[in-house]
Amino acid sequence: MRIFSGRWKNQSIVVKLIVAFVLVILPLYGMSIMITHYSSTQMQSEVEHAHESKLHFYHNHLQFELERMSGLVNEFSFDELMSTLSTRAAIMSRYEVTSSLNDIHQKLSQIMVTSPYISDVVYYVPTLHKRVSAVDGIRNVEDQEWQNLLTTMGNLNGELSYSGSDLFFLKSNPYNMNYEEAPNFILGIRLSSGELKQRLQQLSETGGSDITLSFGDEQQVVISSSDQATSVQKRPSQIESTSESSQITRYHSDDFLHYALYDADHSFTLTSSIAEDVLEAPLEQYKLWLWISTLISIVIIMIFSFSIYRSIHKPLSALVKGFRMTEQGHTLTRIPHSRGDEFGYLYSRFNHMIERLHVLIEENYVARIRTSEAELKHLQSQIQPHFLYNSLFSIKQMAEVEHVELIQEFTDYLGQYFRYMTRDSQSEVSLGAEIEHAMIYASIQQIRFGSRIQLEVESMNAAYNAIAIPRVIIQPIVENAFEYALSKRSRGGLLKLSYHSEQDRLAIRIEDDGDQLTDGALHDLQHSLESTFQESVLRHEHEEITGLINVHQRLQIKFGADYGLAAERSRLGGLCIIINLPWRGE
Repeated sequence: MRIFSGRWKNQSIVVKLIVAFVLVILPLYGMSIMITHYSSTQMQSEVEHAHESKLHFYHNHLQFELERMSGLVNEFSFDELMSTLSTRAAIMSRYEVTSSLNDIHQKLSQIMVTSPYISDVVYYVPTLHKRVSAVDGIRNVEDQEWQNLLTTMGNLNGELSYSGSDLFFLKSNPYNMNYEEAPNFILGIRLSSGELKQRLQQLSETGGSDITLSFGDEQQVVISSSDQATSVQKRPSQIESTSESSQITRYHSDDFLHYALYDADHSFTLTSSIAEDVLEAPLEQYKLWLWISTLISIVIIMIFSFSIYRSIHKPLSALVKGFRMTEQGHTLTRIPHSRGDEFGYLYSRFNHMIERLHVLIEENYVARIRTSEAELKHLQSQIQPHFLYNSLFSIKQMAEVEHVELIQEFTDYLGQYFRYMTRDSQSEVSLGAEIEHAMIYASIQQIRFGSRIQLEVESMNAAYNAIAIPRVIIQPIVENAFEYALSKRSRGGLLKLSYHSEQDRLAIRIEDDGDQLTDGALHDLQHSLESTFQESVLRHEHEEITGLINVHQRLQIKFGADYGLAAERSRLGGLCIIINLPWRGE
């Protein structure tokens, strides 16, 4: 027992919480599931049994009555008086015909009283144009009436027929498919829709259901116990094809549950429909237990939630708060604690991580500053000997031709250039000063190359002038264009500088019309600019870092990885370098 207790104390807090949760919730879940399953099964069994019993009872009763009426029609269709009247009428006197019709009327009345479902019994003699009714008596009739009745014979796919809104058992002698040819007689029993409805209402008084009686496979005639009959969906095809009259099927439609019994002999369907909310009524007796279980569950959940809050949520919140403070730049954040569990270990590791992170940030920051200063000094020291030599040689040539004014302009530009390059007091300058320095260098080169080089410089928006950037950023890019593109042109050289601002950045485009740039060289330059700082350092560990890569890295150190240089082919045909700087407008 002591060994188990010791092991349990050393278990992870997550395991403890999972075990506690299972032990608390599992009994409640089991009890709720057991009660719900038992009540639902019991209710469904009782409801199904009750509805099936009602349907079987009424089906047997209705089937008996329909078979008896069908038998009466068949029996009296062979009655001597009814079957021979049309053929003997020609040799009978008027009195004999009238007497025979009265006798037939008496027989029809006897048939009518044999079943409460019979509303009338009719007998047509087309040759005499007579109609005998148990209700209306004897009267003359037009051919159209018996023809309309005859055409409906068997239209419900069985012995029953419907004409208008009435159901009939019809029998004609002789049977003839040509409805325009008059038979000897037509005998029909008309069913009482009112009596059928009343019986359905009596059947549906208990159970809270609606009983619907539909005749025909397409439900041509529907009689319901309710004035607002429940919509009953058409039975599935697999049920329609069955020949078992006693089979009860169950299906859902909208919010109702339907029990249907199909009689194939007389082609009628008896359906009991009950609303689902009525079905849930027997569950009322279980609601008290469910409410008690719910209240117990709520209390347990509240206790468990409070335990979770104390054990997990509260210490996690302290840890999350510490991370958020660190994300905001508070690198001296500490989480005081005296815990001995997993959170105590996390707090200790967090505090140690913050201390180490603070040291690394300071070391990295100092290293970057020193790297940036060293790169700037290195770049400032890169006053190429051939540039100085070429400048002095140009002054010598201008002196030989005594071009004093051009010498004065050239030396003035040269003095401004060297004064800017050798100034160490500032590591950052305004964009306006940097552009001015780059244009001074471009003017020196333009004087050297004369008409071979043209400058196309877009006027800078005054709002861009005050943007602070590292020193010597623009001039190396202009120098690169002159050294690798424009100096090789014998004529037609063009250097273009333009500005474009969008969203949160300013793009400075410096492009030339050089014809020496290959696709491979452009791809290598783009790959170098897209590489990370570490990859670039490794790649250039044993070779001199180019001016473009130097400028790109200094911009990223200053503004972040989203800024720096990008390279593409210029619309002029040469190289286009894009300087991306942060800019948020006025």
